[in-house]
This record gives sequence, structure tokens and C-alpha cells, in this order.
Amino acid sequence: MQKYKRGHAEYRGIVDAPLEDVWELLTDWAGFERWWIKPEDGGRPGPNIASVELVGEPNQVPRTRVVRHVTGSAVDEKLWLQDNDTKRIVYDMVFRPNPNGAVLRSEFRNYLATTMLDPLPGGETLMTFKSEFDIVAEADLNLMISLIERTYSDAILNGFRRYFAKQKAKTVPA
Repeated sequence: MQKYKRGHAEYRGIVDAPLEDVWELLTDWAGFERWWIKPEDGGRPGPNIASVELVGEPNQVPRTRVVRHVTGSAVDEKLWLQDNDTKRIVYDMVFRPNPNGAVLRSEFRNYLATTMLDPLPGGETLMTFKSEFDIVAEADLNLMISLIERTYSDAILNGFRRYFAKQKAKTVPA
């Protein structure tokens, strides 16, 4: 029987945009590519995204996005909870089998994540990311935590920041 270690990752940061705008972007489950920063543009290192497919209706819970990478790997991210009042989502992530996939994917199980949004007095939004997961006992738990937290900071949070900075630049008169 395989032995596992439990992991926890957490990161928070501020997006210079109103809560409702950040919420709309976060819950646009198929709109992943609107804010995702490609590695060559300064995003988190890793394979580029080839496509994102929505399974289910846009506001249906649960609903799944299938994120396919140019390497042929794919992951299903299923949104299980979307609380429009408290601005919280809960989702899981399951890697699809890929004979050429990264080794870490075979070490990683039971990923369950929560993202929460809170308004700040200056009109910005605080994004809080948390996740729980299991990895095989032989794997490097600190490395996995670092990879997940870098995804939260370098990919998601910075992607949201860049998206809203571009939106703001479009509305500012020259």
C-alpha cells in the first residue's frame, strides 16, 4: 500500500479592481485564457495552454473546465461550490492520464482548493487561495507546496492583476 503525506498551500494578494469585477472573472470558469499569463510573457514556468473547454453550463454548479496543455497533458478542474454572497469558490483538480506527463502528476492526489475574495477599503480586492492535497511519501512536500503557491502568486494573482491593469489602461483617456 502506497503511503502519502498531506500538504497545505496558501497565498493571498491584492488586485486593484472592484470585488464584483474580480468575482466575474474568477467565476468565468471557461474564461481562463482571459487572464492566464504565458510563460514567455512572465508567467509561471511550465507548458503553455493549448485550450480550455467548459463542461456544463456557464453558471451551473458543478461545472468543469478541461485545461489542455501543448504537451498533451490535461487537467479537469471541477467547481463544486460558488457562493455569490460570500465570494467563495471550491474546486478540485484531477490530472488526466498522460503517458508523457510530468512525474509530479503521478505523485499528486486529492487536490481541493478554495479561493475567497474580500473587498478592501480602497476599492481593491483581496484574493486568498488555499489548498489541501496528498502526495506520495517519497515526493518532496516542500517542492510541491512551493509549486502550488507559485501558481497562486505568479500565474493566477499576477494574471488577474495584469488583466485589470489592461482594462484600466483602456478606460484612461490619453
